[in-house]
Amino acid sequence: MREVKDLIKDKKIDLKRLEKFGFKLINKSYYYYTSLLKNQFKMFVKINLDNSIFTEIIDVETNEAYVLHLLEMKRSGYSEKVYKEYNEVLEKIQKECFEDERFKANYTKEIIEYVKNNYGDELEFLWKKSPKNAVVRRKSSNKWYAVILTVSKRKLNLNSDEAVEIINLHNNPEEIEKLIDNKKYFPAYHMNKKHWCTICLDGTVELKEIYKLIDVSYELAK
Repeated sequence: MREVKDLIKDKKIDLKRLEKFGFKLINKSYYYYTSLLKNQFKMFVKINLDNSIFTEIIDVETNEAYVLHLLEMKRSGYSEKVYKEYNEVLEKIQKECFEDERFKANYTKEIIEYVKNNYGDELEFLWKKSPKNAVVRRKSSNKWYAVILTVSKRKLNLNSDEAVEIINLHNNPEEIEKLIDNKKYFPAYHMNKKHWCTICLDGTVELKEIYKLIDVSYELAK
Protein backbone atom coordinates (compact mmCIF):
# COMPACT_ATOMS: atom_id res chain seq x y z
CA MET A 1 0.00 0.00 0.00
CA ARG A 2 1.14 3.56 -0.72
CA GLU A 3 0.70 6.44 1.71
CA VAL A 4 -1.34 9.46 0.65
CA LYS A 5 -0.05 12.53 2.49
CA ASP A 6 -1.64 15.74 1.19
CA LEU A 7 -5.24 14.52 1.18
CA ILE A 8 -5.86 14.94 4.91
CA LYS A 9 -3.47 17.73 5.80
CA ASP A 10 -5.03 19.87 8.55
CA LYS A 11 -7.85 17.33 8.85
CA LYS A 12 -9.05 15.21 11.77
CA ILE A 13 -10.70 11.78 11.54
CA ASP A 14 -14.33 11.49 12.58
CA LEU A 15 -14.55 7.82 13.57
CA LYS A 16 -18.36 7.70 13.52
CA ARG A 17 -18.42 9.12 10.00
CA LEU A 18 -15.75 6.61 8.91
CA GLU A 19 -17.96 3.72 10.02
CA LYS A 20 -21.03 5.29 8.44
CA PHE A 21 -19.11 5.62 5.17
CA GLY A 22 -18.38 1.89 5.22
CA PHE A 23 -14.96 1.53 6.85
CA LYS A 24 -14.39 -1.54 9.03
CA LEU A 25 -12.16 -1.54 12.12
CA ILE A 26 -9.54 -4.33 11.97
CA ASN A 27 -6.54 -4.42 14.33
CA LYS A 28 -6.75 -0.71 15.21
CA SER A 29 -6.93 0.43 11.57
CA TYR A 30 -9.94 1.23 9.39
CA TYR A 31 -10.33 -0.48 6.02
CA TYR A 32 -12.56 0.32 3.05
CA TYR A 33 -13.00 -1.44 -0.29
CA THR A 34 -14.65 -0.35 -3.52
CA SER A 35 -14.41 -1.11 -7.25
CA LEU A 36 -13.30 1.12 -10.12
CA LEU A 37 -14.05 1.22 -13.86
CA LYS A 38 -16.99 -1.17 -13.75
CA ASN A 39 -15.27 -3.75 -11.55
CA GLN A 40 -12.04 -3.87 -13.57
CA PHE A 41 -10.10 -2.77 -10.47
CA LYS A 42 -10.39 -3.14 -6.71
CA MET A 43 -9.45 -0.16 -4.57
CA PHE A 44 -8.46 -0.58 -0.93
CA VAL A 45 -8.09 2.26 1.58
CA LYS A 46 -6.51 1.93 5.01
CA ILE A 47 -6.71 4.71 7.61
CA ASN A 48 -4.74 4.57 10.86
CA LEU A 49 -5.68 6.37 14.05
CA ASP A 50 -2.63 8.65 13.66
CA ASN A 51 -4.36 10.16 10.58
CA SER A 52 -2.15 8.35 8.05
CA ILE A 53 -3.93 6.99 4.99
CA PHE A 54 -2.79 4.29 2.54
CA THR A 55 -4.26 3.07 -0.74
CA GLU A 56 -3.84 0.19 -3.15
CA ILE A 57 -5.43 -0.69 -6.48
CA ILE A 58 -5.56 -4.30 -7.70
CA ASP A 59 -6.11 -5.26 -11.34
CA VAL A 60 -8.91 -7.85 -11.15
CA GLU A 61 -7.75 -9.69 -14.31
CA THR A 62 -4.13 -10.19 -13.18
CA ASN A 63 -4.70 -9.90 -9.40
CA GLU A 64 -1.62 -7.67 -9.27
CA ALA A 65 -1.13 -4.16 -7.91
CA TYR A 66 -1.79 -1.36 -10.40
CA VAL A 67 0.42 1.74 -10.10
CA LEU A 68 0.29 3.58 -13.42
CA HIS A 69 -2.34 5.98 -12.04
CA LEU A 70 0.31 7.25 -9.58
CA LEU A 71 2.84 8.14 -12.30
CA GLU A 72 1.69 11.59 -13.34
CA MET A 73 4.19 11.93 -16.19
CA LYS A 74 3.19 8.57 -17.68
CA ARG A 75 -0.57 8.65 -17.26
CA SER A 76 -2.29 7.84 -20.55
CA GLY A 77 -5.97 7.92 -21.44
CA TYR A 78 -6.66 4.63 -19.66
CA SER A 79 -4.59 5.23 -16.54
CA GLU A 80 -6.04 8.73 -16.43
CA LYS A 81 -9.52 7.19 -16.16
CA VAL A 82 -8.32 4.99 -13.30
CA TYR A 83 -6.75 7.99 -11.58
CA LYS A 84 -9.93 10.06 -11.99
CA GLU A 85 -12.14 7.45 -10.26
CA TYR A 86 -9.45 6.77 -7.63
CA ASN A 87 -9.20 10.47 -6.85
CA GLU A 88 -12.99 10.86 -6.69
CA VAL A 89 -13.15 8.14 -4.01
CA LEU A 90 -10.43 9.84 -1.96
CA GLU A 91 -12.09 13.25 -2.24
CA LYS A 92 -15.39 11.77 -1.10
CA ILE A 93 -13.67 10.15 1.90
CA GLN A 94 -12.00 13.45 2.74
CA LYS A 95 -15.28 15.34 2.55
CA GLU A 96 -17.46 12.85 4.42
CA CYS A 97 -15.06 11.35 7.00
CA PHE A 98 -12.75 14.16 8.10
CA GLU A 99 -13.20 17.45 9.94
CA ASP A 100 -11.27 20.58 9.12
CA GLU A 101 -8.60 21.30 11.72
CA ARG A 102 -6.69 24.22 10.28
CA PHE A 103 -7.31 26.09 13.51
CA LYS A 104 -5.87 24.46 16.63
CA ALA A 105 -6.82 26.76 19.54
CA ASN A 106 -9.72 25.60 21.71
CA TYR A 107 -11.13 29.14 21.72
CA THR A 108 -11.22 29.13 17.92
CA LYS A 109 -13.01 25.78 17.83
CA GLU A 110 -15.58 27.04 20.36
CA ILE A 111 -16.18 30.17 18.27
CA ILE A 112 -16.60 28.12 15.08
CA GLU A 113 -19.25 26.04 16.89
CA TYR A 114 -20.91 29.20 18.24
CA VAL A 115 -21.45 30.81 14.83
CA LYS A 116 -22.54 27.48 13.37
CA ASN A 117 -25.07 26.76 16.13
CA ASN A 118 -26.41 30.31 16.49
CA TYR A 119 -26.36 31.56 12.92
CA GLY A 120 -25.90 28.45 10.80
CA ASP A 121 -22.76 29.88 9.22
CA GLU A 122 -19.62 28.00 8.21
CA LEU A 123 -16.07 29.21 7.68
CA GLU A 124 -15.11 30.19 4.14
CA PHE A 125 -11.46 29.79 3.13
CA LEU A 126 -11.06 32.31 0.32
CA TRP A 127 -7.31 32.51 -0.15
CA LYS A 128 -5.24 29.58 -1.47
CA LYS A 129 -2.01 31.31 -0.44
CA SER A 130 -3.36 31.78 3.10
CA PRO A 131 -5.08 28.47 3.93
CA LYS A 132 -5.26 29.27 7.64
CA ASN A 133 -7.32 32.43 7.13
CA ALA A 134 -11.11 32.31 6.96
CA VAL A 135 -14.17 34.56 6.94
CA VAL A 136 -17.72 34.17 8.23
CA ARG A 137 -20.47 36.04 6.43
CA ARG A 138 -24.13 36.77 7.11
CA LYS A 139 -26.31 34.92 4.61
CA SER A 140 -28.95 37.64 4.29
CA SER A 141 -26.48 40.33 3.26
CA ASN A 142 -23.43 38.32 2.17
CA LYS A 143 -21.32 40.62 4.37
CA TRP A 144 -18.49 39.44 6.58
CA TYR A 145 -18.99 39.68 10.32
CA ALA A 146 -15.95 37.72 11.50
CA VAL A 147 -12.50 37.01 10.11
CA ILE A 148 -10.30 34.36 11.72
CA LEU A 149 -6.58 34.47 10.95
CA THR A 150 -3.30 32.92 12.05
CA VAL A 151 -0.58 35.55 12.42
CA SER A 152 2.65 36.27 14.25
CA LYS A 153 2.13 38.17 17.51
CA ARG A 154 4.62 40.70 16.17
CA LYS A 155 1.98 41.71 13.61
CA LEU A 156 0.01 43.05 16.59
CA ASN A 157 3.08 44.91 17.87
CA LEU A 158 3.68 42.31 20.56
CA ASN A 159 7.27 41.33 21.29
CA SER A 160 7.06 37.73 20.08
CA ASP A 161 7.25 35.73 16.85
CA GLU A 162 4.84 33.11 18.21
CA ALA A 163 1.92 32.32 15.92
CA VAL A 164 -1.50 33.10 17.35
CA GLU A 165 -5.05 32.67 16.08
CA ILE A 166 -7.02 35.92 16.07
CA ILE A 167 -10.52 37.12 15.25
CA ASN A 168 -11.45 40.43 13.64
CA LEU A 169 -14.89 41.75 14.58
CA HIS A 170 -16.95 44.69 13.37
CA ASN A 171 -18.25 47.34 15.80
CA ASN A 172 -19.22 51.01 16.00
CA PRO A 173 -16.25 53.42 15.85
CA GLU A 174 -17.05 54.74 19.35
CA GLU A 175 -16.96 51.22 20.81
CA ILE A 176 -13.81 50.34 18.91
CA GLU A 177 -12.08 53.34 20.40
CA LYS A 178 -13.16 52.30 23.92
CA LEU A 179 -12.06 48.69 23.45
CA ILE A 180 -8.56 49.17 22.05
CA ASP A 181 -5.97 48.79 24.81
CA ASN A 182 -3.24 46.87 22.88
CA LYS A 183 -3.36 44.16 25.55
CA LYS A 184 -6.71 42.44 25.10
CA TYR A 185 -8.10 44.35 22.15
CA PHE A 186 -5.96 45.49 19.24
CA PRO A 187 -6.36 47.71 16.18
CA ALA A 188 -7.74 45.48 13.45
CA TYR A 189 -5.06 43.50 11.65
CA HIS A 190 -5.26 44.01 7.88
CA MET A 191 -8.71 45.64 8.06
CA ASN A 192 -10.32 49.04 8.61
CA LYS A 193 -9.19 50.04 12.09
CA LYS A 194 -12.05 52.49 12.55
CA HIS A 195 -14.73 49.82 12.25
CA TRP A 196 -12.96 46.58 13.24
CA CYS A 197 -10.86 45.31 16.13
CA THR A 198 -8.69 42.25 16.70
CA ILE A 199 -8.80 39.79 19.60
CA CYS A 200 -6.25 37.03 20.28
CA LEU A 201 -7.94 33.67 20.74
CA ASP A 202 -5.53 32.61 23.48
CA GLY A 203 -7.64 33.23 26.59
CA THR A 204 -6.83 36.90 27.14
CA VAL A 205 -10.51 37.74 26.51
CA GLU A 206 -13.21 35.46 27.91
CA LEU A 207 -15.30 33.52 25.42
CA LYS A 208 -18.60 34.95 26.68
CA GLU A 209 -17.29 38.45 25.94
CA ILE A 210 -16.19 37.41 22.47
CA TYR A 211 -19.62 35.88 21.84
CA LYS A 212 -21.27 39.22 22.72
CA LEU A 213 -18.99 41.02 20.29
CA ILE A 214 -19.73 38.45 17.58
CA ASP A 215 -23.45 39.14 18.06
CA VAL A 216 -22.83 42.87 17.67
CA SER A 217 -20.77 42.28 14.54
CA TYR A 218 -23.48 40.04 13.13
CA GLU A 219 -26.14 42.72 13.65
CA LEU A 220 -23.97 45.32 11.94
CA ALA A 221 -23.62 43.04 8.90
CA LYS A 222 -27.30 43.52 7.94
